[in-house]
Amino acid sequence: MTKLFPYLIVLLFACNSPTNKDNNPERISVEKQDSTPASKMSTKPTIPVKVLPTHLHDTTVIQSEFVLFLLPDSLRFESYAEGEENIYEADSDFGFAISATMDSISKNGKYKSIRTATSDKRYIVIKDCKGCPQTIDRDTINYGLILTSKGKEIRTTTNLHGGNYLYEVDEYFNIGKR
Repeated sequence: MTKLFPYLIVLLFACNSPTNKDNNPERISVEKQDSTPASKMSTKPTIPVKVLPTHLHDTTVIQSEFVLFLLPDSLRFESYAEGEENIYEADSDFGFAISATMDSISKNGKYKSIRTATSDKRYIVIKDCKGCPQTIDRDTINYGLILTSKGKEIRTTTNLHGGNYLYEVDEYFNIGKR
């Protein structure tokens, strides 16, 4: 048990480290850190450790065919509401557009492979798009949507309107061509 304690401490700090030097989010190498002579050490120089999907605490993870609607978190919304009177109207219009789009996607069979959600999280991790995995820091994006599909470039839209977003969905996923 006493030999495991240094490993657990190193593991704890490695998992909470803000950087992963080998840039592989699925695996972190932890070097053996005990006082055992080199001749008695294991021949394995590192211990592979499975890391949780992300070390970020404010994160939404998406994959496959997905439409993710972006909203500001409650603190950011309230700070905007203090300075701008029209934020409630814009937020309401976008909420209506989200609801109309999500309802249409869930009820129409031509969209059966597309998943939808909303997020007020700062980070978005996309697992299987072209060039993925990618992490998007949406600190400057308050409202919008992200369209992603396996093997395709992601598309981010910040143009808000009160109607639905089915035109954007159909265009991105080539719905008319199916």
